[in-house]
Amino acid sequence: MDTPSVSEVAALLGDWPARGSGSLAARLAFSLRSRILADLLPPGTALPPERLLADALAVSRSTLVSALDLLRSEGLVTSRQGSATRVTAPPAADTVGAPLTMAARLLGAAGRAINFGISAPPAAAHLPALAVTSADLLAAVPSHGYDPVGLFVLRAALAERHTASGLPTRPEEIQVTHGAQHAIDLALATLCPAGDAVAVEDPTYPGVLDVLSARRLRAVPIAGDARGPTPAGLEDAARNHGARLAFLLPAVHNPTGRVLDPGRRQALARALDRLEMTAVEDNTLADLAYDEARPPSLAALCRKALVVTVETTSKVAWGGLRVGWLRAPSPVIERSVRQRTSGDLGCSVPAQLLARQLLDHYDGLIAARRTALQASATRFGALLAEAIPGCTFDPPAGGLSLWVRLPDGADAAAFASRALRHGVSVAPGLFASPTGGHDHLRLCHDRPDEEITEGLARLAAAWSETTPTVVFA
Repeated sequence: MDTPSVSEVAALLGDWPARGSGSLAARLAFSLRSRILADLLPPGTALPPERLLADALAVSRSTLVSALDLLRSEGLVTSRQGSATRVTAPPAADTVGAPLTMAARLLGAAGRAINFGISAPPAAAHLPALAVTSADLLAAVPSHGYDPVGLFVLRAALAERHTASGLPTRPEEIQVTHGAQHAIDLALATLCPAGDAVAVEDPTYPGVLDVLSARRLRAVPIAGDARGPTPAGLEDAARNHGARLAFLLPAVHNPTGRVLDPGRRQALARALDRLEMTAVEDNTLADLAYDEARPPSLAALCRKALVVTVETTSKVAWGGLRVGWLRAPSPVIERSVRQRTSGDLGCSVPAQLLARQLLDHYDGLIAARRTALQASATRFGALLAEAIPGCTFDPPAGGLSLWVRLPDGADAAAFASRALRHGVSVAPGLFASPTGGHDHLRLCHDRPDEEITEGLARLAAAWSETTPTVVFA
């Protein structure tokens, strides 16, 4: 975002007058500051001309100038006569700020902090012994190794797993991808022209918001309640906001860890059928519900609606394997393969062969992961309540993360920057919410005990420095 438009900056600030405290200029400075520290306005960004920005924000130019003066005094922006006001790197920029995209979050804190911000297994130590030999490669079909749809042997094994879980599936209804993020991108690129509205839960998986932005698609939040997205919310997104596709997490939700109850899942399936609405269901965590079997897929419940399912080995096994897949009717798979081949000719054959071997151990691995994750969620939650007194969250029923509301509506982006200075990386909720999440954090509890203990001690130290000014009024 080197030169964002006036409307982009105004949208980024949202309902800024309701945040912070003090004068209008102080509240505007507060919101600009939080966006800068969250890297939503990264170093080098040129702000729009003052007169245009003031008009877009419905404030006087003197109010805007006063807000910018506060940021200039903090070293967050700089201005030169005849040139635009630009965002500058905040102090200790190599350790401050929460990166915007999924890739930036993966790269930004690597090796420098305890990372509670990325919801992924911390290492591959729990995997069984796997190996691929030259003989395995020579036996691969096709022999040249290029296959955009994926090796048949892996697709057949994945189809068998879907069928065994209650969703009859043929190999031609599977496409192997470079993980779930790639699968989501392929699905949306195949099904949605640029400019389309896509209904999403609020909060949702952060990576889908990155894809929507890159594909120039418009996120429409689905209204929900304590049980999850509602059929009425889905209908409103379709009929009143033009959404023809919904991105849903009906099994284990990321980031909340919620598992939809059977009644709500059936009601959503009926609403999708009634609306004849396409759904992309993210089932990357479906095998990691703590106390119940894998929930049924929407694709098995819907009778009319087209449902495309996204899955991956990254959460059960290890993110570095980079093997995911799409499950969809074969005509959709054929279209997505054509979409894919403009820039990608298929996944690594050794990775696919390792994934095929892994499936022979998958059920045992799932059982062990469920037990370990339930224990880490309980331990993490107990220590978190001590580290940040007054924070609230619903105990997760599955998955790797907690969705945590900070006390008194504290600004999560600013707190994430403070936490990083203490050597712990967290994900502010605004990355997972199309409408806000300003006072929430997504925290991954899938970490070794020693990291949980030390990381939450660091979070406690960061929280002790939080002042009453870093709150929503």
